[in-house]
Amino acid sequence: MALRAQAGSRGAPDEGAAQAPAFVILGEGAGDVAAREALLDRAMGPKRRKKSSEKLRRGRRPSEGLAFVARDPSGAVVGTVRLWDVRLGEGGPSALLLGPLAVEPGLKSGGIGSALMRHATAEAARLGHGAILLVGDAPYYGRFGFSADRTGALAMPGPYERHRLLARELKEGALDGATGTIKAAGRKIKEQVPGFVA
Repeated sequence: MALRAQAGSRGAPDEGAAQAPAFVILGEGAGDVAAREALLDRAMGPKRRKKSSEKLRRGRRPSEGLAFVARDPSGAVVGTVRLWDVRLGEGGPSALLLGPLAVEPGLKSGGIGSALMRHATAEAARLGHGAILLVGDAPYYGRFGFSADRTGALAMPGPYERHRLLARELKEGALDGATGTIKAAGRKIKEQVPGFVA
């Protein structure tokens, strides 16, 4: 499934630059690994691998059908977002963890990140998932329906800022009674393929 867009053509009026290139959102492929990792390094720096969210992703594959890249007209990867299967507490409900979301630094504010967020959340809902969690800035993610209102009884498996643990229910009541530490629940990487980074 592909979504074609002109950067800056969707979302809030403060998003986008008229000169931003068109882009297409596609499912991530095996050939995107090196470009995605290089983009994440440019956008987030080397410390990204030490974040608490990374503990939930390490050794796992993204949730089936929920890893996307944005490509510019030349085919270069200019954005990425992935969602991961998690369990909320011991024996609690399943949910998704979104991240990382990254856009080529020179193209930020061009609407690519917003389009990736909308596409990823719409696909997660279409596939029947109940809720998405992430660690991020409430002012940015609030416009996509995320807040800390339902995460007070949940915890990440490592250091994090509690006010940055946000959630969005895709099905009403999906987070009712969710408590405890968020645990990885996704498909494990059975054999490390050379060059594959989860």
